[in-house]
Amino acid sequence: MKTNAELYMNKLEGIFGQEDVIRKVEPSDGSTPIHVFFYYDLPEEGMLTAVTYGLSDGEFIGWKNAKPELIISLETQDESWGLAAAYFAAEFRGVKTFSYADLFTLDEPISQESDMTGYFVFASAILEKEESVIELPDKTIQLVGMYPLYKEEFDLMKRIGIKDFWHNKDYDIYSVSRANLVRA
Repeated sequence: MKTNAELYMNKLEGIFGQEDVIRKVEPSDGSTPIHVFFYYDLPEEGMLTAVTYGLSDGEFIGWKNAKPELIISLETQDESWGLAAAYFAAEFRGVKTFSYADLFTLDEPISQESDMTGYFVFASAILEKEESVIELPDKTIQLVGMYPLYKEEFDLMKRIGIKDFWHNKDYDIYSVSRANLVRA
């Protein structure tokens, strides 16, 4: 009998193909690690997609129909972006819902290629709704997208809301070098 982790990996392979590398992030509380699966040149050449596993092993009162796992897809080859998402999963598992518009931030930039310091949660941009739901024997997983933000954009997001932020003509969901919308 396969474990949830093995079944999940099989589902990911069916969606994305074989992962290029798997990394592990250890939570500061010593609980089970978060694994992050990296897919280079996916969905297009020059892009990186990263998907977590382990967040859904936690419990949170707000998780009723499904438990989240995180997915990022960016125009980069820097694994720091996926590792940051895994870090947030490791540190906030059971603490935050990881629901649409949730914000996560660091004190320093996520990657040397950008001054962005955090993420907001929204629907995955590269998966159809049906593909973002993974049924396992004892839980349903919803893959939710993580999108990077500049520090100054956190207040903008709170002020104008996720819909207006997402539809801003200068917002590029895949770019790690896009203009800061507060300064644009």
